[in-house]
Amino acid sequence: MMKTPHPHIHKIISTTLGFSSSILLNLNIPAIAQTVTPPNLSAINSSTSTSQVKPKKTNLQWVYSVAEKVIRANGLDDHPWRFEVSDEYDINAYAGELNKIVIYKGLLDQIHGDDAALAFIISHELAHHTQRHSAQQEETEARLKDKLLKEAETEFTNWIVEERRKSKTPISVAKKDVIKQRIIIQKKQEFDNKIQALSRQHEFEADEIGYTYIVKAGYDIDGGFRVFNLLSRLPSDYTENSTHPPTQLRINALKQVIKKYPWLNLWMDGNERLQINYKSLKFDLSDDGISLRINSRFVSR
Repeated sequence: MMKTPHPHIHKIISTTLGFSSSILLNLNIPAIAQTVTPPNLSAINSSTSTSQVKPKKTNLQWVYSVAEKVIRANGLDDHPWRFEVSDEYDINAYAGELNKIVIYKGLLDQIHGDDAALAFIISHELAHHTQRHSAQQEETEARLKDKLLKEAETEFTNWIVEERRKSKTPISVAKKDVIKQRIIIQKKQEFDNKIQALSRQHEFEADEIGYTYIVKAGYDIDGGFRVFNLLSRLPSDYTENSTHPPTQLRINALKQVIKKYPWLNLWMDGNERLQINYKSLKFDLSDDGISLRINSRFVSR
């Protein structure tokens, strides 16, 4: 029968190892609804030439025009994807729940007009989704927490047994607490190190797969490097406890990825898909009233 962990040890480790995060997005819903009206995007994606000056794309229109091409070129159009532009002026983007990608206005401003850079950002986040990185991390965290709780309880019990063997004098409560805290700190550090290593591995994987996505979609292969060069100038580019690898290491890794995957083969594969599924994917406002939903190729309306 499995032993129940010591209640005090369980409480402390569960509190210390557990974590949660939430991001509140303050968006103007009516304004976003206006930016995703079909006439505007239809005009942007029209192949008909015109002598008139086209109006400037909104951020969501820009994201749509790049994202739907990447999605089609890589055969990721079996289900819908959701894209949200956060009004917060952060230089960041992340893969949200299930099929959602959030890109901050600050990042879009910093790469303004660079389709290849935007394609790499979108492709990187798509890769997080297609490789199940979020689910993998949650599963790993749950297994690791359970493992560390059992180890902590075993180590504490073994220490009690050893102390009683060496001396018949009762162990003071203060001494027990010191040992408990020592074990907890050690296990928490082990947890943090392993989760950080997993997170950094996922970032490298998303960079690699994201690169293949942008090449298949026909975007400039240097788009990723331009994004990295931007990130490398940020004050918070890298800290010892960062979940992301140092940007220079990501640049070096991307150079090796380019050697690993001949661009012509990737481009031919993606171009064939684009020719077969040549119609732009339809879109509308998600039921959440905030994000843009790029529908799958099976949507007929």
